[in-house]
Amino acid sequence: MRIFMFLLNKLPCDARSVALHALLLCDAGRHSQSALDQAFGRSGLDLRERRLSAELFYGTLRTELRCGFLLGCVLPKISRLPRPMAHILNLAVYSLLFVRSLPAYAVVHCAVMQTRLLYGAVLARVANGALRSLQRMADETVDQEFYLRSIKGEIIGHEAKWRALALYYSLPFWIVDLWRAAYGEENALGLMRRSFKRPRVGLRVNLLHPQGRDLFAALRNAAPQDQVCPVSACGLAYASGALPFEALGSAISRWVERGAVSFQAAGSLEVLERLGLADWNRPVWDCCAGYGGKSLALLEQGVAVAFCSDNSHSRLRHLSGQCGRLRLPRPVICLADSVRPPLSSWAGHILLDAPCSGLGVLSRRPDIRARRAVADMPAFAAVQDKLLRKLSEVLACGGDLAYITCTLNTAENELAVERLLHAVPAMRLVRQWQTPHDHPWMEGMFGALLRKG
Repeated sequence: MRIFMFLLNKLPCDARSVALHALLLCDAGRHSQSALDQAFGRSGLDLRERRLSAELFYGTLRTELRCGFLLGCVLPKISRLPRPMAHILNLAVYSLLFVRSLPAYAVVHCAVMQTRLLYGAVLARVANGALRSLQRMADETVDQEFYLRSIKGEIIGHEAKWRALALYYSLPFWIVDLWRAAYGEENALGLMRRSFKRPRVGLRVNLLHPQGRDLFAALRNAAPQDQVCPVSACGLAYASGALPFEALGSAISRWVERGAVSFQAAGSLEVLERLGLADWNRPVWDCCAGYGGKSLALLEQGVAVAFCSDNSHSRLRHLSGQCGRLRLPRPVICLADSVRPPLSSWAGHILLDAPCSGLGVLSRRPDIRARRAVADMPAFAAVQDKLLRKLSEVLACGGDLAYITCTLNTAENELAVERLLHAVPAMRLVRQWQTPHDHPWMEGMFGALLRKG
């Protein structure tokens, strides 16, 4: 990684170079948002350039497998290219196919220039030839039939169609196969389409704020009805590009500073409502709190979140400041792994937003697509089983355990609940919910409300 950072110092600090830096950080294991935040760092990019950089970064991640396949059609030895150069080419292919505001000649020129600065004239000519070839065939690549024709010699019959669709929607074959087996082919196709779309921007309005209810109404009316959708009692989800810059005379950023608005994915708010957690009337322990989004949403609805723990200090450290910004009571905060609970008993309710494979949020976390493997999956289910059983032991009789994931994998969702109910007869299922497979844009969330005794 240090070698890559040394190379990046040779490039001008612009939107493309920052996106390249963030992609390399993802390769090193960083979460996509964390990678982009670090890449922005002290880059000094203005707002327009930062937006372009974010568009290139997230878009390239979302289409990475498809762009890589297309490059392989014109560069048979693409796997031998240095990783930064492969990213430079992927960024360029994404720009050529999906960013109409960028002139094709400029896209090719910038990619060739970056390659020349890093690797010299020979590889710069390779980059130029590959991108010129793809530029000539760009119209073909928007058609699903192109991908079917390209692989027919390798795979035949019905499976060829699904492999072509996986390439078109930029998904690993194993995810497509998992969804087909679990949910059927019609649902699997819908999930593939949904995962390829740009995610909606979710806003959570703090209805405890003096202007909260007026602000919610203003924000709801600030975009066309087909571009904004209410989510739960306090949330709004905006289509890409529809988020208003201001409401009630102030910029959205100012409302965030005043504690009236927070950004939160729509699916996270929806699952809390579907499980009925706003009705909880006992103290709540959020045992995998992360950045605390779900705890903050519950606090804003008057739920007594008393204790928050997580095994990541980098995530948990933000929670106290968020409570201050929103003028909410601050829970007790503890750095702890709930596989080994920091408490021997809990008399209230427990919220378990479990670590999971994230297959329900591939549009929002596109870095997962090419960086998660089928071999990783059993480990998630094993950790979830440990968490569920340990927490069910700690939970007092009459208490609820809310189990939430953001994945589309029955082994981590329905079957995890079944395994718990079989292993711990004292637990019973009160209700269960999953984002409908035919929902056009919402994240794939799963939730189960379990009660002890």
